[in-house]
Amino acid sequence: MPPLPLVEGMLERFPTIFVRLTGRNSVVREYNALVAPASEFCVIPTVDAYQLGYPEVAPSDSRIPLHNSKTFASYTGYARGTAIKMARVELGTISFADVDFLAYDIMQTLGFDVVLGRSVFRETRLGQDFVSGTFRLERVGAAP
Repeated sequence: MPPLPLVEGMLERFPTIFVRLTGRNSVVREYNALVAPASEFCVIPTVDAYQLGYPEVAPSDSRIPLHNSKTFASYTGYARGTAIKMARVELGTISFADVDFLAYDIMQTLGFDVVLGRSVFRETRLGQDFVSGTFRLERVGAAP
């Protein structure tokens, strides 16, 4: 049996990793992602989700919630985002298909573009060593 894919990185101010997202329209974009296994959702800014082929994230009337909208608690209080399925997520040699994401506008001054939450990390083993400033991500299931 071949070894499972593995990604290692350095922790800086926040645990971040380089990620490549492929949208419904096969457009590929690269982001600096916050590694947040405690986050219920993976999060992508609304404008980026729209550019990756998810027009449903930009409704014409924001007062009417869509069938796929989710209300959640954030650091600014309660907020609403649109649930989408990202066609492909690549973290180094590890890739995932049809990952649940939430289109929501994150503050861009935080130093990362997207948040990777449990919808990605449920299929991985994540180890963080804050003393040495490193993390290790390993896929625990079979690759798609």
